[in-house]
Amino acid sequence: MRQDIYDRQMELTMKRTERDRIKRRLNGAEKRLDEAIDSRDRLYRRLTKEQQDIAKLGKFSFTNKLKAWTGKWDEQMEKELAEAAEAELKYNEAEKTVMDLKMETEKLRKEMQNPDFTYIDEDWTDFLKEKEIWIRQNDSVANSTLQKIADVRVSLRSMMRELGEAEEAGRKAIRALDAALNKLGSAEGMSMWDTFLGGGLIVSAIKYSEINSSEDLIHRAQRALRHFETELMDVQNIAAESFTINKKDIFTFTDLFFDNIFSDWMVHSRITDAKSKLNQVLQDVRRVLDGLARKKDEVDHELKRLDVQEQDIIIS
Repeated sequence: MRQDIYDRQMELTMKRTERDRIKRRLNGAEKRLDEAIDSRDRLYRRLTKEQQDIAKLGKFSFTNKLKAWTGKWDEQMEKELAEAAEAELKYNEAEKTVMDLKMETEKLRKEMQNPDFTYIDEDWTDFLKEKEIWIRQNDSVANSTLQKIADVRVSLRSMMRELGEAEEAGRKAIRALDAALNKLGSAEGMSMWDTFLGGGLIVSAIKYSEINSSEDLIHRAQRALRHFETELMDVQNIAAESFTINKKDIFTFTDLFFDNIFSDWMVHSRITDAKSKLNQVLQDVRRVLDGLARKKDEVDHELKRLDVQEQDIIIS
């Protein structure tokens, strides 16, 4: 009977933990989606304004004609194009983020519809009543101790599961960061050739192709890091400050390439800076993974200790 109670408690606890975790994630994803949509819409309005400024500057007017005579038209047009390029990059990044969060939110909503969650609270209430009756009928020191061991074991196994999921998300983040770093390394090589050795049109084209590929990979790394942070939030009874990625080290592609975008030197400098920042984030993730591994060892050690304690009580 005691084993039946333990098994039932484990089953219900895991289901309730999973349900609460999905609900917490869904609430967070919905909030982030609303914020991302607001940000995307603001950036779209800004992009539209920049496009209108370029169109206005391109129209014939005596003011524009005067700027052309004085040489200020080219300067103004270059400035407007740079601002439009910045706005377009940021808008595209925001649109990708919105799409990611929409898919995440839809997935979580479907998970919340799991039939196992329909009557989980009622099942838990009924179980607690049954458990109370059993404890009253079997009120001995040994049974009480065994039940306490079972309660702790349920909590530890739930924690072990969450630690494992966080660890897997961290490994995926590292793979995504490594891919982005490798692509940025290729872009840096092309940029150095183009900037300092006069690579010509072909090298310049390859450089920007590598930069465009880097944009997608950095976005994937961002997505992996967001998932990693979500998993870390699910880890119970762990000091939060020990498992936090430094926010200032997390950035988007548009943080790197938006100012003086047509300057070869500035692009090269941005690529170098991006690699440095990505390496900082990579080290941060590895530090967190090391902490998770240590915590898993501690939990595993405690589970083994409980097994020994339980066997000693049963045998004695």
